[in-house]
Amino acid sequence: MGTWRVGIDFGTSFTNVYINRNGTVEPLPLQNLHLKVTDIQADIRNPVLFEYFIPESFIPAEKPLPLSSILTKRGSGSGIRLGRERPIYDGRIYIPDFSRFRSKEDWIETNLKWGNLILNRLFLKHLALHITALAAKKGVSQINWSLSYPSSFSNNDKTRYAQTWQDLTAELQAKTGIRHFSPELDNLENFRTESLAFAQYFADQEDYNLVNATCIDLGGGTSDISIWQNNNLIHQCSIQLAGRDLFSQFLELNPKFLEQRLEIKQSDWQGLEKGNFNAKLDVFMRWESENWLKNKRAFVEEEADFQGFLRLIAMGFAGLYYYVGTILGVLFDEKKYTINEITPVYMGGNGSRLLHWLAIGGRFDRHSDVNKLLSRMLSQGSSFPDTEEITRLSLKPKDEVACGLVLERTKLQGLTRRTKDLIISGEDCEINGQPISWRERLELEGNIEEFHVPEEMLQLKNFLDQFNLALKELKVDGLTPLPNYQPSQGMEANQRLWKDVLTRQWFYLLGCNHIISICSQLISDFHHTHQTSIHPN
Repeated sequence: MGTWRVGIDFGTSFTNVYINRNGTVEPLPLQNLHLKVTDIQADIRNPVLFEYFIPESFIPAEKPLPLSSILTKRGSGSGIRLGRERPIYDGRIYIPDFSRFRSKEDWIETNLKWGNLILNRLFLKHLALHITALAAKKGVSQINWSLSYPSSFSNNDKTRYAQTWQDLTAELQAKTGIRHFSPELDNLENFRTESLAFAQYFADQEDYNLVNATCIDLGGGTSDISIWQNNNLIHQCSIQLAGRDLFSQFLELNPKFLEQRLEIKQSDWQGLEKGNFNAKLDVFMRWESENWLKNKRAFVEEEADFQGFLRLIAMGFAGLYYYVGTILGVLFDEKKYTINEITPVYMGGNGSRLLHWLAIGGRFDRHSDVNKLLSRMLSQGSSFPDTEEITRLSLKPKDEVACGLVLERTKLQGLTRRTKDLIISGEDCEINGQPISWRERLELEGNIEEFHVPEEMLQLKNFLDQFNLALKELKVDGLTPLPNYQPSQGMEANQRLWKDVLTRQWFYLLGCNHIISICSQLISDFHHTHQTSIHPN
């Protein structure tokens, strides 16, 4: 009888699963577990199974993982109680087909990672049950679970997530006879941050030496960052600036752009907001984006609205890199990072595919022109020389964390480090009346009664100046500076932009660690005043 080590990467948009059996590491081999006891026509059976039970097949067939983090409650009863959830009956994993997916139906649930605890547990219960059934079919007698979580999780979040898995695996062990070992909160080998599992993938699966390196796992809701020197961890953090901020929000603002440029029927998207819109867009991106970038991007890349769209995506990525540069500069001042140089960047996660949108031909690689912009922003954020470092994309986007969780040997050091890295502010602010410099770390302990960002926002202004200057000097293919933006001219020269920024300072309350977290949305308003926007009319 065998043992599986199972790695679970539960993501905002997608969830992935890897297994290690006797040293062989591979994605979970999803299979149809239905047993037919009667014969019925496929055109009747398939829709019923798909909507009211679990699907007969996982799609796309060539790569069914990762699974969409979507739950369906269709056919369930009312009054589901926490701790009494029934997997499959009350809610189950939904396998969306883009052609028939209707995310606004009231039985479709999204945002499972950050939302309702009951829905969260229903999704994980079905996932664990299906994995256990596949293990039983292979004669497995024991499952050792390895789990990941964002660095941004609070202690309460981590405790709740670990306890959820302990509870549901205890139920499975009682019902199936298969032994389950789910990690305790302090098990740093099998209960790890996404940033560490991600870095282990690059070090031990793609065999890179992280001599001086930044790893960024770009998901739907968070970017998980780790900084390494000589294969030793020196900093990790998680920020809520990711695919939905860098891409999805702009399309939600302008449904006409969806129809005119991406050739999506606007009527299919009417009424969709936030989680439901994001879920449908995630499915579109999985099924259609590669083909669109390969065959259709070239025909619209000179259009003003598409150039404005690309500029917004580029600005978001540039802001992410500018903040990473800030981290490097602070670590150097603290003598934790001892090289006054920017680092190469290893990027993956589902959101990393967005870099393809910024590359001529729709395919980003080490030779893509946008590398020059990203390297420059690392340099500007850190004040280190621009050594034109490149960004390397993962060979298997969104597989990294789940794979890293089940790798048994590593060249990396610091994976079980218990030190908590305090977040770096990134912008001058005040917390409970106490001034905090943009290069200081935030100790967010106790009650935060007052949070204030001064109107000057010098780092945000400096970022915008450097972003536009970089685009002018580097002449990156396909990207142009903000029209009518006046660098280093203060609020008067860019009055509309800064007025919008000041009226939306509340956005900092959930993301003060990143000075660019408000910028992308605000710039769309700025573009609108100059008729180059993708903002809705």
